Amino acid sequence: MQVLAIVAHPDDAEIFCGGTLAKHADRGDDVTIAYMTRGEYGGFDTSEAELAATREDEARRAAEVLGAETTFLDFEDGRVTYSLENRLALVDCIRSVAPDIVLTHFADDMHPDHRVTSKLVTDAYYMVSLPLLETDHPPCDPTNVYYFGKPTSAFDPTVIVDVTDFQEIKEEAALCHESQVAWLEEHGGIDAEFDDFVESMRATANTLGRQAGATYAEGFTRLHDTTVDFLE
Repeated sequence: MQVLAIVAHPDDAEIFCGGTLAKHADRGDDVTIAYMTRGEYGGFDTSEAELAATREDEARRAAEVLGAETTFLDFEDGRVTYSLENRLALVDCIRSVAPDIVLTHFADDMHPDHRVTSKLVTDAYYMVSLPLLETDHPPCDPTNVYYFGKPTSAFDPTVIVDVTDFQEIKEEAALCHESQVAWLEEHGGIDAEFDDFVESMRATANTLGRQAGATYAEGFTRLHDTTVDFLE
């Protein structure tokens, strides 16, 4: 199986679906994380270029821990916009991997990059199989799109994945994002729920786990009712 996670920023994959990605990789599935941006706005006392380089390196190290490959799509942090051009870029990204399933952000999210990424991926999904739409890669036909997000009244996961055996790997991968551990714990305000980075992830996973009779879990909603192993 080919699994593709498309996330707005480095660290989004680890926070929201790192255990699920590690679980798929562990069973021998091919896992790829596509980063829309390099997260160059998320830091203090440095230039955008320096922070982008740091965060790309952190993302590659974290993905290696999860057992995933990486690709970067070169959108600008905080400035991801919806356009036909950008939708076609996502079509080609998906086609380049030809995944069986795609994971991405839930549409209702406070971060504008997350919201736009969700819409771009969803709309691109509907176009990836069109034979007359030409991009650099041939058409493909993923089975489904799965959405992850922060616990909100709008995001009510219907698919719960037991990641108890992979929570430690998820946390190890998350801690590769050293610049973001510091940023989220010092930033406060809008990201106050991450005042304790790992404990916040662990608490969320534990809460979801109780719904599935597991110690730790991750939650998703899906575009279609059909499903596959692990995401079921």
